[in-house]
Amino acid sequence: MLESHPALVCQSEVFNSDDPKLPYPLTLETREILDRWVYFDHGEQCKAAGFVLQIYHPGGLKAFPGIRENPAWNNIWDLLQQMSALRVIHLRRENGLARHLSHILARRTGQWHKWNPERLDEVTHLHKPDTTGSFDTDRPVIALDADRLRQDFEEVDELHRAAEQKFSAGHYFPLSYEQLCRDPESIGASLLQFLNLEPANLEPAVSKLESQSLDRRIVNFSELKPVFNESPWSGYFKIESG
Repeated sequence: MLESHPALVCQSEVFNSDDPKLPYPLTLETREILDRWVYFDHGEQCKAAGFVLQIYHPGGLKAFPGIRENPAWNNIWDLLQQMSALRVIHLRRENGLARHLSHILARRTGQWHKWNPERLDEVTHLHKPDTTGSFDTDRPVIALDADRLRQDFEEVDELHRAAEQKFSAGHYFPLSYEQLCRDPESIGASLLQFLNLEPANLEPAVSKLESQSLDRRIVNFSELKPVFNESPWSGYFKIESG
């Protein structure tokens, strides 16, 4: 959405060491990746450039064993903290259950984004994404493990707290995915103001992958819900009607 602004360039997950299609080796220095793939000269029109950094990059997640990690890039977090001109948009899901389900389905199906093919060339990619295939009808109905869920909730909460502590004293914009979905126009205007850019109509190049409610996509939803009733994550299991 941000990259639809003419003065913005938004690179994708440059420190995703689990991406088998990275156009550079895992041995490439962190600073060189920033200089060659993110913060190089994009031309006079570009006023801001950035990239996506997941809170666990360049590491893994305990609830998702098998993610390829690269400790050689761990210094990215310290390098970013040293950038006085850095502006951080901290985007997270309000509902950790929806995030967990999304991650599982993406890894199982290989479908991470639902791109608009007509706008694909307007977006910066490390490699051209696959836009073929059906997205909602082919997504499976699955059962989730309560212990794995708890492990994931705890770790992700801690990772978000660590990111907030690192960056909230600087230019920092906390934002939830749900807020963005509810009011993209207003949020987009606020983000451009935060980035000191001229107002513009922002249009996303992707659409939502999921249209089913959590209780329909998760076959053991009713069994999981009471397990987390007294937990900090009980709100994840509330389903809005209508």
